[in-house]
Amino acid sequence: MFITALSGAAIALAISAPPGPVAMETIRRGLRGGFGPALRVQLGSIIGDLTWCLAALMGLAPLMQVAWIRIALGVIGVGVLLYLGGLGIHDALKPPAASTTAAFENKGAFRSGLWISMANPMAVGYWLGVGGTLVATGVIGASLPQTTAFVLGFVAAVFVWALVMALAVRFGQQWMTPALFRVVTLACGLTLIFFGLSLASQMLVNGLNG
Repeated sequence: MFITALSGAAIALAISAPPGPVAMETIRRGLRGGFGPALRVQLGSIIGDLTWCLAALMGLAPLMQVAWIRIALGVIGVGVLLYLGGLGIHDALKPPAASTTAAFENKGAFRSGLWISMANPMAVGYWLGVGGTLVATGVIGASLPQTTAFVLGFVAAVFVWALVMALAVRFGQQWMTPALFRVVTLACGLTLIFFGLSLASQMLVNGLNG
């Protein structure tokens, strides 16, 4: 069971550690609001990842073969990324007053992380594909204790990563000058838009090839 839990933790870190939309949104909100908003984005992402993890364990991988489901998730994902990227650019050009920053950034932080995770077709495809493989090979799904150990390992790892990310952003906030704040926030916004356009391009290419 310990090895199974480690497998869950390893997969969690493989998903969470690479820079992506969730990391950009965590940085964007954390630089303005501090530890709380950054952690909320991460927690929302965790719920999204856990949802698709459980879907994979339940054998729902064929869902991603349904064209309208893939398209719907893709459209939502592109919209979310472009919207959040636009907010980042707006923040860089016209940051709000410091006295209202924390309260403002707490609003919607959890939902942002959740929507990015839930509506990202690449993350969904990864989870349903990897989860299906793990079930087929007997790594998980053979027994309730085994599956529970995997999920617990996954959840523990993503929670640790969420705390590390939120603390790192909070620490970086202390050293942030107004000019650097604008540059980093603008970079996060542009990166989110890049992710959104890349996702839209992939959808278009797949649609033409399909």
